[in-house]
Amino acid sequence: MASWALRCSNCTSTFTHAPVEDTLENLFLAAKPTFPADGKSIDCPHCGHTHTYHQIDLIYQAAASN
Repeated sequence: MASWALRCSNCTSTFTHAPVEDTLENLFLAAKPTFPADGKSIDCPHCGHTHTYHQIDLIYQAAASN
């Protein structure tokens, strides 16, 4: 399943933020999750660093192929 991911500003690891639902609409243009105007504070699951992310920071990750 595809997902929206974020990249840690501290350790540069990429981590999943939210799944992208498997719908025909999302196949062509997946809608990004909404964030507050002043950003959302999220901890990196790899190093624990807290950073304020904005919607523009989201990265689309395609589903892994088998």
